[in-house]
Amino acid sequence: MYRALSLPLAALAVGGALFACSSSPSANDPGDLDGSVPGEEGPDGGADGDAPVSGACSVTKKGGAGLVLQGRVLAASGPIDGEVLVDADGAITCVDASCAAGAGYDEATVIACTGSVISPGLINGHDHTDYASAPPIVHGTTRWNHRHGWRTGAGGEEEVDSPRRSEDATVIAGAELRFVLGGATSVNGSGGVPGLLRNLANFQDKTQLEGLEGPTVFFDTFPLGDANGTLRDTGCNYPQTRSAGSAFAAGATYSPHISEGLNAAARNEFTCLKGTLVRDKTAIIHAVGLDANDVDVIAKADAKVIWSPRTNVDLYGNTAPVTLMKTMGVTLALGTDWLASGSMNVLRELACADALNEKYFDKAFDDKELFEMATKNAAIALGIESQVGTLAAGRLADIAIFSAGAGKDYRAVIGAGVEDVLLVLRGGKPLYGEASLIDGLAAPDCAELAVCGAEKKVCVDTQGVTLADIQTAAASIYPLFSCKGETPKDEPSCVPYRDTYPNGTSATDRDGDGVPDADDNCPSIFNPARALDGANQSDVDGDGIGDACDPEPLVAD
Repeated sequence: MYRALSLPLAALAVGGALFACSSSPSANDPGDLDGSVPGEEGPDGGADGDAPVSGACSVTKKGGAGLVLQGRVLAASGPIDGEVLVDADGAITCVDASCAAGAGYDEATVIACTGSVISPGLINGHDHTDYASAPPIVHGTTRWNHRHGWRTGAGGEEEVDSPRRSEDATVIAGAELRFVLGGATSVNGSGGVPGLLRNLANFQDKTQLEGLEGPTVFFDTFPLGDANGTLRDTGCNYPQTRSAGSAFAAGATYSPHISEGLNAAARNEFTCLKGTLVRDKTAIIHAVGLDANDVDVIAKADAKVIWSPRTNVDLYGNTAPVTLMKTMGVTLALGTDWLASGSMNVLRELACADALNEKYFDKAFDDKELFEMATKNAAIALGIESQVGTLAAGRLADIAIFSAGAGKDYRAVIGAGVEDVLLVLRGGKPLYGEASLIDGLAAPDCAELAVCGAEKKVCVDTQGVTLADIQTAAASIYPLFSCKGETPKDEPSCVPYRDTYPNGTSATDRDGDGVPDADDNCPSIFNPARALDGANQSDVDGDGIGDACDPEPLVAD
């Protein structure tokens, strides 16, 4: 999401500090601290009764070409205690309990990790890094029914000032660095610069793929040509509807913004595009205003959905029907959207998804499923699963190592903060990590950065941009990171809120959707009536079980 380029820059500024460690909740987010929800602690960091253990890595052998990573590996087949062998070209050649028989093993540098997990680099499925030119929009308890409401005032809703697009390489590099500090190595978005993240969308030239092969992603913010704020409850008379020929040109994955809102106009967008643009190579961004019939179309087409929970909840008080999508077999990836109303990094987006899952979705997703939204599923959605997204032989070495202080295996990533990120590699090349590891790898052009009391180093490989340049730019826009356990400054809300459900969960309304449990057709899973549903909770098959919790949402019992 973003506004037309003529809109004014939000008159909001964050002065001075390059990081945020405020312990008080933001004004429009009463209590969402580190993914927790009001009145309730965050999810237990441990697993199976194991106490989380803070981790560390060290270079135990300096070799020539190649790298061996030793520790708890979140492998494609599941967590193992083992090794990852990376060759001189930055490709993974072995993931196993031991890779000692692999070519180049004896000559490689060895990094041994304890109390840590070795993970694929995180993939941000959706962001507008070129709009990271202003801090989050603080709008109190105002919520909207459609993106054109806050963008343009369409439908009589309140228009807000939001950021201008930036072409400043330093500003965009700063946006990318926020994601790198959180363990990300790729982004699908509307802007980018060479170096740092892999930029998957074809708004950039292929040099920004940083070694990935194949077609780029067609990232389409307005597939109906409706940047002017056109709303249609029915009919498909939009300014300029994207053709299938242009959407899927050269075999690219197509990633359009569709149905960002809760009203009939949001659903009508899907109605008008489903026959031509919803295919197996489609990764739909947002997909909020849909019902079970629409999700069935997505599932049958093998299209994917990129979920952005924080921005959805902050702007609309609700988000995509992800429990329904899971039931119907839709692949879900995760994306931050943009700094104005989303998360500052993928870890904060994971924290939001985790908090919603814990308190509002009846724990519909397990830790592995949440983790895969930011790794394997994101790679599948964007058509790059044969190259990155999992730790397996033949993949590029996009790797992030996390301290296991937040919990065991996948929980270590879901609950991590930037200080828990011990090393980030893109194609085997260090981008960020503990100063001792970066020094041990003899990475060139890396600069010191103190992160929440930890000595880190950042290797900015964007030509003409230094870490000092990024820090200077960030000082007038937004912090580069926030310390674990603290709420980032003015972080957009991840607590569902509208006038019809202002009070959150309670003993008589377990899912906080404003419908008393005695009357709720899904009492444990959040499913408020939306504008597109009229006065009723969505129940397409009319069997009295809401779509959000119906095991067969299109089959009346």
